[in-house]
Amino acid sequence: MKIADFIKNILVFEPPLEKKSFDLEDKSSNIIYDIRKETENEPSAQVSADINENRDLIKTRFNFPKNSDVVIRELILPGDVGAFLVFYDGMVDSALIDTSLMKPLFELPLFSGDENYDNNAVFESLIGHCQVKRSKEIDTIIDDINFGNCALFIDGIGEAYSADVKNWPHRTVQKAENEQSIYGPQEAFAEMLRGNSAQVRKFLKTEKLICEKMQVGNVSKTPGVIMYISDVANDDLVNEVRCRINSLSVDYLISVEELSMMIEDSPMMITGHILATERPDRVARALSEGRVAIILNGSSRALILPTNAYEMTHSAADAYLRADFANMSRLIRLISIFISVLLPGLFIAITLFHEEMLPTYLLYAISASRQNVPFPSIIELLLMELAFEMIREAGVRMSGPLGSILGIVGGLILGQAAVSAKIVSPIMIIIVAITGIGSFATADYSLGWSYRILKIIFILLGGSFGFFGIAMGIFIYSVLIASTKSFGVPFLSPLPGNNLYKNAVFVPPVWQTEKRPDYLNPKKLYREDKISKKWRVGR
Repeated sequence: MKIADFIKNILVFEPPLEKKSFDLEDKSSNIIYDIRKETENEPSAQVSADINENRDLIKTRFNFPKNSDVVIRELILPGDVGAFLVFYDGMVDSALIDTSLMKPLFELPLFSGDENYDNNAVFESLIGHCQVKRSKEIDTIIDDINFGNCALFIDGIGEAYSADVKNWPHRTVQKAENEQSIYGPQEAFAEMLRGNSAQVRKFLKTEKLICEKMQVGNVSKTPGVIMYISDVANDDLVNEVRCRINSLSVDYLISVEELSMMIEDSPMMITGHILATERPDRVARALSEGRVAIILNGSSRALILPTNAYEMTHSAADAYLRADFANMSRLIRLISIFISVLLPGLFIAITLFHEEMLPTYLLYAISASRQNVPFPSIIELLLMELAFEMIREAGVRMSGPLGSILGIVGGLILGQAAVSAKIVSPIMIIIVAITGIGSFATADYSLGWSYRILKIIFILLGGSFGFFGIAMGIFIYSVLIASTKSFGVPFLSPLPGNNLYKNAVFVPPVWQTEKRPDYLNPKKLYREDKISKKWRVGR
C-alpha cells in the first residue's frame, strides 16, 4: 500500500459495507418426521412387497442422500429380482456383509429358475449369517439399522431381514482406573453393551442370570439390559426397576449417570442412592446377593441397586482381603471421611467459640501464627478451601502426568507463598491439607462430591453457631438420611438390627457369610451352609 493511500484511509471516512445479518428462526413446524409425535396406538408402517415403496420410505426416513453416512446398496439378484441393503458406514463390518450377505445372494440360484420361493426359503437358505431376524414393521428394522445392523429388502417379499454386523470403533477391555485393587480381577467395563454383559457372565456361569432388554430415550433409543438372578432377586424389586425405566419420557438419555438421576428415590439429596461401578466382579457379587444391575450401551459403568449408606463407603478390594486387613482398611476410610467432613468446621468452632478446649500453649501458638493475618478465620479457611478445590479441578482437567505435577507444585507454591505473604496462617494450611488427604480416601467418586459439599455446610455452621451448629447439622443430615429409601430399602439398612457387623461396617470372614442381606428380601436367604468348611468336621 502506498503512503498516500494509507494516509487517505486514516483521514477520509468511508461508510462500511453492508453485511447480511443472520437470525435463527423457529423451524419446528417444518420437520418432516418426528418420532416423538408417535403414540403407541398408532400402527407402525409395514414392509411392502414392492421394492420401490420400501426404497422410497427408507430414503425419506434416513434423509438420503443428505445423510452422507447412510449407504443404500442396490442389487439385481439372479432372475432379475431387485433388492437393496441399508446400513451406516463406519458402524458395520463391510467384510462380513460381503461374505455373509452379498455372496450368498449372488451365488445361490434361488431366483434363477421357476422355483417358488417364500419368506422361509430366503431366511433359511439365502442369508448365511448367524444372527439374523426378520420383521414386517419398518420401525423395528430402522431401530436395528440405527444400532449398527444391516437390513435387506427383497422385491416380492413383504418383510425385511436385519443382520447383526456391528463393528463400530470402541475401546478394548482395560484396567479399572477409579476402583483400583491390588488383589482380584483387574478388568473394567468398556462402552460395548454385550461385551459388558459378557464380562459379568464370566463370573456368574448360570442360566438363571437374566439380561432383560430395555431402551431409554424416545429419540436416542439407547439400548441396555436389566441384569438379575431369577431365583435370587426379589420379583417386586425387579418389577419396580422395570416400571421406573419404562415410565421415563425423555428424548435423549445416553449414560447410566443420567439414568440414575432419573430413577432414584430422592434426587435432591446430597448423597446419591444408587451405586455406580466400573468393575464387573463387583456387579457379579451384587447380583449374587439379590440386587439388580443396569448396563447401558456406551457407558463404561454399571448401576447397582438398591444400596445403602454403608456400601457407598466400601471398596472393591475389601472382598479380596483377609477380614482383619479389610476391617483396618475400612476403619481408616471411615476416619478419613469424618476428618474430611468435620475437621474444618470443628477447627473454626473451637477457635471462634470454644477456645477453652485447647491447651494453653497450643492456643498461644495458633494466636501467634494468626497475628498478622488480615482475614477472619472463617474467611481464611474458605479462601484456602476454594484454592484447594481449584487445584483439584485443574488437576483433573489436565492430562496424566501434568495433572499430578500441577497438584503437587501448585499446592506447594501456593501454600508457601500464602504463608510468606501473611495471607493465611500455617495452621490453616495444615488443616486444609489434612482435610484434602482425607477426602481422597473416599471409595466412591460421587460420594466424595457429597462430602465436599457437606464440608462447606459444616464450616458455615461451625463459624456461625459453634458446636451447637455442627450438632444441629449432624442431626438434620442424619434425619434426612434415615428418612430416605433406595428402591424400597431404608438407606441406613441394616439398622435397626443386630447384624451391623455383617458386611455393613465390618467385614466378616468368608465362612461366616451364610446369609444374603435380609433387607433385600431375596428368594434364597442362605447362600452357603452353616458349616461351609466341611473339611474340618467331615473326616
